[in-house]
Amino acid sequence: MDLIEITNDTYENWITNYPQRNFLQSSYEGKKMSQNGGHIYYLAGKEKNTIQICALLCLRPLMKRFTFAYLPRGPIYDGSHPEYLQSFYAQLKPFLKQKKCVFLETDPYIPLRQRDKDGHIVDHGWDHFDIVQQYKDMHFQQLPWKQGYDETKQCRWMSVLDLRQKTKEEVFASFSAKTRQNIRKAMRNTIQVRPLSREELPILYHMVKETGQRRNFPFFPLSYYQEQYDCFQDHAQAYYAYLDLDAYLTSLYQSMEKEKSTIQQAQDGLRLNPYSKNSKHRLQKAQANLQALDVRIKEAKQLAQTHGKELGLAAAMYIFYGQEIIYLASGSNDIYKTYKGPYALQWAMIQQAIEKGYSYYNFYGISGYFEPDQEGYGVFDFKRGFHADVIELIGNYILTISPALYKLYAIRSKKNELNGSFYFR
Repeated sequence: MDLIEITNDTYENWITNYPQRNFLQSSYEGKKMSQNGGHIYYLAGKEKNTIQICALLCLRPLMKRFTFAYLPRGPIYDGSHPEYLQSFYAQLKPFLKQKKCVFLETDPYIPLRQRDKDGHIVDHGWDHFDIVQQYKDMHFQQLPWKQGYDETKQCRWMSVLDLRQKTKEEVFASFSAKTRQNIRKAMRNTIQVRPLSREELPILYHMVKETGQRRNFPFFPLSYYQEQYDCFQDHAQAYYAYLDLDAYLTSLYQSMEKEKSTIQQAQDGLRLNPYSKNSKHRLQKAQANLQALDVRIKEAKQLAQTHGKELGLAAAMYIFYGQEIIYLASGSNDIYKTYKGPYALQWAMIQQAIEKGYSYYNFYGISGYFEPDQEGYGVFDFKRGFHADVIELIGNYILTISPALYKLYAIRSKKNELNGSFYFR
């Protein structure tokens, strides 16, 4: 196998043939890394004049005179031919030596073992321990498998909804009873979902910022979301769930008229039969509903005075790439959580994924903990309500190119050799 450099267009066209490709291994991510100071290479392993394996590689400065390399979520190749991976790395190592590279880190987009929506390992399910062993045989150091959030790496734990050969009705029926109930409530509240233009990205940013501060999560600056739009073009889009207060008030008034009609019918029934239990029950229920609607109308009018026509409830950034839609980052308005905006947003996007023929709806990062008192349980439980399975990736691996310099780097950075992890967003 010969290792050659190819153009970003050639690279992107070639990996289109591979459903398992990931947005972090795309030429769009390569453009973003380049803008952030990375030196990007699109590399191909060619055998008998045919490309068999490709990878995006990012080099960055290390200790002033040297570099380190990151190969995100790759490389891309036919997994039924493990020899391609071995040949590729055999050729890559001398290439990296020429670039004064100290070490390479990679985090392949390959699941470790089959888990269900509760995070339990599936009995007699599939696994990819053979690929883990292959990396070890190629002299990679495997970083420890950990649970919990780690902002120094791309997420190793994800929550993914399989949409293959399923209708909207089938997918909706698979949701938990609580999730279905919350979606229906959001629909009754006339929650709307629409895309955000680049100029409207501050809406997303402020919601993410508020959510991050409330939950003590790190969050990205506005420039991060703008950069996604600029680099990913049609593959990146933010969406916004909001309460259309005009439509909401109209709906409330319509409901009020229905309750008034029910009250009139119940009163007519009681005039004909004063002892009718059914008419009494209908009257009491309709009167209670009418009072509740009156309260909601007053609240809606007050919201309209404060917020205008739209009350923002939730927003999220999505990446449309390969066979999946990735729910990349989000925020919500906790003050008005009773309207269930996040549920309206998720259901709208899941339906869009089905309509456009995507195989997976990727809720993205979770902590890898699955008990109520553990870190990140609330996020996991929300995503589990949509019947998304837990995906555990095989983790991060480091290939030392210069052992002496890597040891020096580890000492200088006050890290041991198994903690030299870098990631790029």
